Amino acid sequence: MKITPKTFLFAMPFLVFFIASFIWLEILSQKLGFFAGLVILSLASFLVFWNGLLINRRAGELFGLKSRKQIFVFSLGIALGFCELIWAISFLPFPFFILGGMFTVIFAFAFNIIITEHSIMRNAVLAAGLIIIFILSSPWLPPKVF
Repeated sequence: MKITPKTFLFAMPFLVFFIASFIWLEILSQKLGFFAGLVILSLASFLVFWNGLLINRRAGELFGLKSRKQIFVFSLGIALGFCELIWAISFLPFPFFILGGMFTVIFAFAFNIIITEHSIMRNAVLAAGLIIIFILSSPWLPPKVF
């Protein structure tokens, strides 16, 4: 079965959400070390980004990426940037599914900017709105025990 760019754009956020939420669940429950989770999540984001650029060749043409090696190096650079983002998100006081949702929104926003050369403002407003919803719907403090 061949994966089309539209199918990948539809399935990618769900895949990233489940992977990110699972990794943060394992980190927060202390079944997985922080640095191991950071490496695994960075590797997963690299693989998703690299496969997305391979599937959607038009995005590679926008940046002058003509070979698989150039796409690999570009995706590796993006993954290093996401590694820093994962590090920063990990220190927020939210449950694992909120952390996974925030990472998914930022990842999908960045991926859509790379893939398409238009509608950046619409995507930015949508991403900011979703992150605000995540932050406002998340509990900040543990419940009071009486």
